Amino acid sequence: MDAVLTAVIDIDATPEAVWDVLTDFAAYGEWSTFTSAEGTAHVGSRLTMRMPGMTFRPTVTVATPGQELRWAGTLGTRRLFHGQHSFVLSPNHDGTTCLTNREEFSGALVTLTRRLLKTPKHDGYAAFNKGLKQRVEGLTERTR
Repeated sequence: MDAVLTAVIDIDATPEAVWDVLTDFAAYGEWSTFTSAEGTAHVGSRLTMRMPGMTFRPTVTVATPGQELRWAGTLGTRRLFHGQHSFVLSPNHDGTTCLTNREEFSGALVTLTRRLLKTPKHDGYAAFNKGLKQRVEGLTERTR
């Protein structure tokens, strides 16, 4: 079974400002209630991601500053569990940035993972986006 989770939000900042906060993994604990991270946003680097109920070590597959960050990871084998996460930053005509936070899951464990990550009362992807938006806009506001 495959699953796709997507959360989209507009952020009142440039894609470069969003990128700077998105890739400052060490600071996630200061603003994200959903995840913490360690590592660097360079293709081929391994990250350590901690989310409710799990820790995993994906590999960065795309790191285009101001445009896209993508990583992928497996648990056991691809047939058991594979996830590919992407953040796409698109400039809007009004100077804001549209952030698309998307995860594609496949493998036998997808059903269990979906229950951990998204329930009707709590959507971790939307919560992450909201925290990122508040952090970026707060930093941007201070520099204006």
